[in-house]
Amino acid sequence: MEAKIQRMKGITLVLIGGTVLASAGARDEQPTSGLTTAALAGAWQGMLSHAGETQTYGMELEPAGDGTLRVKVSVPILYLAHREMGQLAPQIDGNNVSFGPFKFLYDADAKTLSGTMPGMIVPVYEVPVRLHRVDHLDLPERPPLVAPLASPVWTFDAGSPLWPGARFAEGTVYAGADDGSLHALDARSGRKRWSFRAGGAIRTRPTVAGADVFFQADDGVLYRLDARTGGERWHVKVAEKPAVRLGPGDPKSRFDDFGADVTEAGGRLFVGTHDGRLLAVDPAQGRRVWEFAARDSVVAAPAVDSGRVFFGSFDGNVYALDTATGQLLWKHDMKAPVTSTPAIDRDLLLIGSRAYDFEAIRSSNGETAWARYIWFSWVESSATVRDGVAYVGSSDAAALFAFDARNGRTRWRTDVYGWAWGRPSVTDRRVFVGTAAENGYLIDHRAGIIALDRGSGRPLWHYDVKATATGTYGFPGSSAVGEELVFFAGLDGHVYAFKP
Repeated sequence: MEAKIQRMKGITLVLIGGTVLASAGARDEQPTSGLTTAALAGAWQGMLSHAGETQTYGMELEPAGDGTLRVKVSVPILYLAHREMGQLAPQIDGNNVSFGPFKFLYDADAKTLSGTMPGMIVPVYEVPVRLHRVDHLDLPERPPLVAPLASPVWTFDAGSPLWPGARFAEGTVYAGADDGSLHALDARSGRKRWSFRAGGAIRTRPTVAGADVFFQADDGVLYRLDARTGGERWHVKVAEKPAVRLGPGDPKSRFDDFGADVTEAGGRLFVGTHDGRLLAVDPAQGRRVWEFAARDSVVAAPAVDSGRVFFGSFDGNVYALDTATGQLLWKHDMKAPVTSTPAIDRDLLLIGSRAYDFEAIRSSNGETAWARYIWFSWVESSATVRDGVAYVGSSDAAALFAFDARNGRTRWRTDVYGWAWGRPSVTDRRVFVGTAAENGYLIDHRAGIIALDRGSGRPLWHYDVKATATGTYGFPGSSAVGEELVFFAGLDGHVYAFKP
C-alpha cells in the first residue's frame, strides 16, 4: 500500500502529508437502481488478485451525515486494521458507485462490489477486487517479536544522521554522515582512525579498492582518499548541480534518500549520478572515460559482470552497457522507479522496483525469467544472493524474503516490523537487516536490527531503538560484517557493532 502518505506516499483519501486526494462533502445521489448510501454502509471483504497471487482486502463504510461515508481500510498482510482514510460523498449512477478514487459495480443479488484498485494504492497494474458484505472483518493480530534483545559490543557517536549504512574492509568500518563527514573506525574497538569532511551530505557507502577509498557526496563530487590516513588524493565533479532531497512532508518528495555507491571493476570506477548519468572513470586521476545518460536519477550502485555494467534508474528501466565503451546493450522496463542494485546470480539479475515487483532478468537480453509481486510494497532493498538464494527486504510490507534465485519460489518470509531498505548481510548461518520507521505513520512500524536464521527465517535476536517525535528513525541503510562482528549505522548518528 505504498501509496504515499509520508512514507506510504498518499493512500489516505482526504489529507495525507499535505496532499489532497479527495475532499469530503455531500453530493446528490442518483439512485436510479435503488442503491443508496445507506445500502452501501457496512463491512466489505474480499480478494485482490494479480499474477496468480491473491491478497485479502477489507473496507468499512460508515454513514457520516450529509450523505457522506466514513471510509476505513484493512489490509491483513500489512497488519493495517480499521484505519480511517477519509469522509467521502459517494456518486451513484445506476449500479455504478464511486467515492474518492474507488469505483465499483454493485451487484444487488450477489451483494458484491467489484472494480479495480486505485492506482495510488496499487500502482502500474490493473488489480481487480471483488468485495462481499460481511458481518465484521476477521483480522489477524500482529504476532510479537519473540527473540532475545542484543546489546552492542561498541558504539561510535558520529554526531550526525548516518543514512547509507556501514561498509567493512580490511579491519575498518566506514560510515558517511549528513554533515559531510566520512568516518573510518577500527572494527574491533570502534575507535576512530580518521574522519574526512566532504562538501555535501554523504548518502552513499564508500568503496574500498586496495589502498584507496572512493565515494561521492551530495555536492556532486567524487572523492578518492588514502584508506590508511583519510588524506585526499583527488576529487572530481561528476554532477552539474548538488543533489536536492525533499523530505517526506514535501508534496514533491521523490523519497530519493540514497545516492549511488561507486563500483570498482576491471580497473575502472562506475558511478551513477543524481542527475541521471552513469560514468566510467579512470581511478588514477579521476578522468572520465565515457558517460551514458539515463532519463532520470541513478541512486544505487551499478553491478558489473562479464564486460557488462547493469544499473537501474528512477526512469523505471534497468540498463545493460558495454563496460569498455558505454554502448547500450539492452534496457528492461520495470514500469516504476528502480532504486536498488542488481544482484547477480550466474545469468540472472535480481532486482526490485516501486511497481511492487521483484524480478529476475536474463543478463544476456533483458528478458524476464520470473517475477514476484510484493503486495503493497516498494522494493527499495538490494538483494544479497548466496548459495542460490536471494535475500531481499521490502518497504511497507515490513518483511524480509528468501527466494530461490532460479525460479522465484518463496523459501521463507519473516516480519521484521519496519522498512527494510538496506541490503541484507548474509553469513553461513544468519541474515542481518536494519529497519526504519516513522512516528505517526499510517502503518504501525518500529525500527531496529534483527538477526535471522538463514535456513528458516526465524528471528534469533533483535535490537530496538526509541521512536523520535517526528521524521524517520532507525537503520535505513545497509549492514556489513567483518572481524566476527556485524555493523550498522543509524539515523541517531551512531555506528553499532554486534556479535552475530
